[in-house]
Order: sequence, then C-alpha cells, then structure tokens
Amino acid sequence: MILVVGWIFCAGIIALTVILTITLSISVDDSNRFSKEQLQKPQLTKEEFKGHEGEKITARYLEKINGYKHIMNNVIINDNGKTRQIDHIAITENGIFIIETKNFSGQIYGREYSNEWKVYLGKNEYSFQNPIRQNFAHTEKVKKLLQDKNKTIYSVVVFSRTGKLKAEVSREKVMYMDELKEYIESKIKVLNNQEIDEIYKILNDTKVTNEEYLENHNYNVQRYIQGKKDKINNGICIKCNGKLVKREGPYGEFYGCSNFPKCKYKIKIYKNNEI
Repeated sequence: MILVVGWIFCAGIIALTVILTITLSISVDDSNRFSKEQLQKPQLTKEEFKGHEGEKITARYLEKINGYKHIMNNVIINDNGKTRQIDHIAITENGIFIIETKNFSGQIYGREYSNEWKVYLGKNEYSFQNPIRQNFAHTEKVKKLLQDKNKTIYSVVVFSRTGKLKAEVSREKVMYMDELKEYIESKIKVLNNQEIDEIYKILNDTKVTNEEYLENHNYNVQRYIQGKKDKINNGICIKCNGKLVKREGPYGEFYGCSNFPKCKYKIKIYKNNEI
C-alpha cells in the first residue's frame, strides 16, 4: 500500500514538472517576442515621461469642465510642411483654450517677454523655452486655421503643483493645473453646441494622424535634442555658438559661454566630468 502511494506521489511530481517546464518555455518564448517588439519603440527620456504624466493630469481636469465641449489632447498639426505639437485644445461654451502643460519640480522663475525661464532645484539650475511665447505660436496657428470662427481664443500655460511658480506674469496666462477648470468656467459663454462641433471638425480634420507625419515629428524633436547635445559635447554654446569655458562657481565647476555677460548660458559639470 505504501509503495503504491509512493508511486502515485512520484508520478504526480513528474507530471507537474513536465507541465511547469512547458509553461515556462512558452512564457520565455512570449517574453522574447514582446521584448523584441518593445525594442523597436522609442524610449522616453525622464523629461519626456514627466511631460506625458503632466499632460494626463491636465486632460483629467479638462474633462471635468461643465457644459458641452470637445477636448483634444496631444494635437499634432501640419504647419507649412513642418509639424507643430499642441498639448491640449479645449473647445467649450466659454471659448477656445490652447493649453501648454509643464510638469517641473523646484522653483520656477520667468517673465512674459524673456526668451527663457529658469527652474531652480536644490543647487541645480535649468533653462527652458519661455512657455508663454511657445504657446503664443500655437495659438496664432489655430487662429489661422479657424479664420472667421476664431471668436474667443485664450492661450494658457499650466504647471503642476510639484513646482512653485515665482514667475512675474499675469495669472490669466500662467496658473496651476488645478486652477484651470475654474478659470475656464469663469469666462463668458460665447459658443453654442453647433459652433463647438464646427470648430472641432475643422481642427480634427487638420490634425496629423498619418503615421509618416508622426514619425517625422518625433524625428525632428529627437534631432533637435541631439543637435544640442552635440554642440555641448563639442564645447559650443547652444544659445549663441560661442565657446564653452570651464569655470568655478560657488556650487562647483561648470561650463559657461565665453561671450558672458552678453550670453549667460551655462551648464553644470557633475562627477567624472559629465555634463
């Protein structure tokens, strides 16, 4: 009796081992297949990932707006052969809102008409394009597309609460994401349902959905980023093409433009001489 039970137990173990082996081999095959496909997809940088996460949050706030509306996110339009990416277009009863989302940590400084804004995070300083000017170009393009239907268009830049806004600008143009819904609903209603649908159709028909155009847009963005990196690696200032010179500051070594103080571009040097 004991021998029979032992034989059954051993047979069960062998069968279970065979099943697990087959299952694992299938899983490994599937894993390899999927990873190969994933390798063909472009990988997001940390900055791009944060940007996408910020845009998702803004999109959720926009969906909460009361009244009839169309919300368009990540809109890519053809601008005379080039591609232009707009984070959000909200077509509401209160007007049309062209929205640029920024998701930064740290303290954010800037002025309405300056070329660049600054983010200070600890001892580090980062520059980025003036978002008001950036979004103004988007807004002007939408106005041209809508022609006689561009009744009331607002340009708005929103930041996440992970950063602290210290920019010297009107809060009509720059605000936090969680203030956006109240701001939009505070405007006088100027569009009816039919007008909202007509405007949406014009913009939706204009946006780029062709895969080739989307790939071209991504390629242009990556080429621009790589061009900046190549300049820095070759000791060239990305703002004025001057020479980058190694200098010592209160927070360590950095590369600054040789045309200082006319050009104030600088980039920090980290350990192992990395920038």
